[in-house]
Amino acid sequence: MAEFAWYHTVDLGDGVTTPGQYDHRTVVHHYGLPADLTGKTVLDVGPAHGFFAFEMERRGAARVVAAELPTWSAHDGSPELKAGFDRDGLDQRNESYLHGALEFAIAARGSGVEHVYCNVYDLDPSTLGTFDLVFCGSLLIHLSDPLRALYAIRRVTDGHAIIATTIDPDRLGRRAARARFFGRHDGQTFWAPNMACLEAWAQAAGFASTERVAQFRLRSVDGVFDEPHGVIRADAGETLERPY
Repeated sequence: MAEFAWYHTVDLGDGVTTPGQYDHRTVVHHYGLPADLTGKTVLDVGPAHGFFAFEMERRGAARVVAAELPTWSAHDGSPELKAGFDRDGLDQRNESYLHGALEFAIAARGSGVEHVYCNVYDLDPSTLGTFDLVFCGSLLIHLSDPLRALYAIRRVTDGHAIIATTIDPDRLGRRAARARFFGRHDGQTFWAPNMACLEAWAQAAGFASTERVAQFRLRSVDGVFDEPHGVIRADAGETLERPY
């Protein structure tokens, strides 16, 4: 375990827990995961080190697929940033963080989570199939084109999607769909929508209906990051059990 840097706090069993940058155990109730996923198929898009994939497996999902980028340089970003990735050899240097830690956690837990390599923009039912539940957590802020990503998520969603992201709180109570732009040529954060915008994105992507699940603050273990987060449920038509 000590050979890897960890984004998620993950219980590996036998009293061993990874030293994650984020510990979602105290906030998982905000995400609206169904209490019982028995027999359901689940896709976790951008799983990092697997906390949510393992949680959905624990709740009884029959199949859990975790779709991660194939290489570090496949991250969204400007041509200048991606050229820097290539120049600095980050594909090889970050292989253990991007793929190795999750593979290790799967093995350590004796988990059946399937780890596949795919850019969110390329999610395709002809290769991945479709899923009762698609989970997308803390990913959209890192995408230059979140609506295009949601088009792809909708393509592989049979039941519903749970979409969580950093939001821009609308303290004035405006109902207009708005998003704050953070993009820089040397950065990998782009858009923080308000809740109205997040719902509008999902509806524009073709989801039949949306509902707001929660707003909360997601704080890193070391306190360096403390960001407002929002969660929505987007239904493709068919519904699953409501969360507890």
